[in-house]
Amino acid sequence: MCTADGSSNAAEVPSPPNPTTGGAGKSPVQIPISWPDDGSLTLEWVENLAFIFEWSSRSVAPSDFPSVLPVPVLDRIILTASKIVHGEPNCLRIDVPSGDNQRVVVVGDVHGQLHDLLFLLREAGSPSDDRYYVFNGDYVDRGAWGLEVFLLLLAWK
Repeated sequence: MCTADGSSNAAEVPSPPNPTTGGAGKSPVQIPISWPDDGSLTLEWVENLAFIFEWSSRSVAPSDFPSVLPVPVLDRIILTASKIVHGEPNCLRIDVPSGDNQRVVVVGDVHGQLHDLLFLLREAGSPSDDRYYVFNGDYVDRGAWGLEVFLLLLAWK
């Protein structure tokens, strides 16, 4: 959070729940969000990002969002996803390996509804090697949390 003089202090928010068990995570999440030291986004980092976005949507004024997600981290998310997307064709063919645990989750219009997206991810499970997500568009055109939805989808990419 920002102090009266505009400087930033790291604040502690409650531990994110484990998406599988619903139990509390291992350690408290710190804000502002920082880019991973090794530069690699992990499942834990993206799930913490989702948790912090949900927490901030209920606890932080929109004008204070940069105190939660600093602009350099926002830039890194966009740049990292852009490099991936620019190396892919416009139309992707998804070959899902056969097996009992393989699933494709097709998602229609999210419309910037962060809480709906997070509910979907909790119910269907996080993207993984055996759970593919296909988002058909209309990610951010109406809801109050379009930026958070877009950044979270980019982080999952």
